[in-house]
Amino acid sequence: MARFKSLIMRNKLMDTLVNLRGNARACIYTEPLWGLPVNLYMPLAAKYMEALGLDVFQIGVVATTYLLSQMFFSFISGAVTDKLGRRWTTTIFDSLAWLVPFFFWMNARGFAWFMVAAAANGIMRITNNAWSLLMVEDAPKSKLVSIYSLSTIAGLLSGFAAPLTSLFVGENNLIPTMRWLYLFAFVCMVIKIYLVHTMTTETSPGVRRKEELRGKSVFAAMKGSWSVIRQMFTKTPLMLVLGIMSCVMVIRSSTENFWPLLVTGKLGISEGSLPLLSAMKSVVQLVFYFMIATRLKPRYFFRPMRLGLMIILVLHLGWYILPRELAPLVYAGVLMEALEMSILTPLLSSLQMLLLDQTERSRMFGFSLTFCLLVTSPFGALNGLLARVEQGLPMLLSALMAGLALLLLTRFRLLADRQGLLTDAGEETA
Repeated sequence: MARFKSLIMRNKLMDTLVNLRGNARACIYTEPLWGLPVNLYMPLAAKYMEALGLDVFQIGVVATTYLLSQMFFSFISGAVTDKLGRRWTTTIFDSLAWLVPFFFWMNARGFAWFMVAAAANGIMRITNNAWSLLMVEDAPKSKLVSIYSLSTIAGLLSGFAAPLTSLFVGENNLIPTMRWLYLFAFVCMVIKIYLVHTMTTETSPGVRRKEELRGKSVFAAMKGSWSVIRQMFTKTPLMLVLGIMSCVMVIRSSTENFWPLLVTGKLGISEGSLPLLSAMKSVVQLVFYFMIATRLKPRYFFRPMRLGLMIILVLHLGWYILPRELAPLVYAGVLMEALEMSILTPLLSSLQMLLLDQTERSRMFGFSLTFCLLVTSPFGALNGLLARVEQGLPMLLSALMAGLALLLLTRFRLLADRQGLLTDAGEETA
């Protein structure tokens, strides 16, 4: 037993997980309370909208509304987070961003219900800012990749429950099953919000910013925002990373909203297989995280990120041209998707955080995400229009976005080498 424990602890991710303390521990350990319900309902969310009468264009409009809502709330997220503090912002806006949408999804009757839920769910960008800073702001730089990896793994562990959705749908039907899953998500989120609030303390930068803004309005916290935005736009390496993130966000939105419609429509995969595919992706991604994330270092980003983006390009191009008689290849494609996600997710998050200005991290974090969402928001409706023409066209667009991301990555590498960026990012990744 002692030898087994010693072997496990040699894995840097496991060592980090066991030795997590403070805010990072609270954020990571409670994350399955969000990941479990999301992994239960997400594989069939697009089919749920379709079952309630939405066509592909309306699904695209809902996706665009969600992105536009995220863009607005990302813009003010830094000021709100600085004014209220990382801890209270997480508590208040987690409640608004998740409990309200869960209620509307649970009771949805048509297009308008999903529009309201999408607009409310976009508030999560405020809490995403606050929660991310709460989790990592007092943590060592050398631990960033591992902490982001562990936060993703915490959600992936919950993905093992996704096949239960297939059983529920088989026993009942899609609409009542989804309503019960959204109710379950509501309860889980209430518990998570309470635990995170009681188990965390305000970060030291958060305390400093709250003191600076004491007695001032949120609008005062926005003072100097245009200066911060201009500063952000002058940081070419950061803008290149944000460009890559924007491309990946378009691809993720397309996969989330239109891939299920493609595989159940054009390729003939059954609805009940979608949760199984989601669970399989979670399992494989979890394995890849433990195999790969321990070796990822922000300083040596180029080769793994290039591999991840090339996988996306080939994979989405393959989904576009795949004939119905070769539909079983979808399962192999899901395995490849799990590989690229285990590479790109922690590296992009770490690079973004490392390139942000230290004194304006909160506002610049929010503004950088606003930029990404401003770029990506039209693509939801665009993909809806493309899907009306041919179900596979959103996948072709995703392949093109992966190609653009590869070009931006090459440019970022040249700048990083020339300017000596990321030399102080730390060698330890777990």
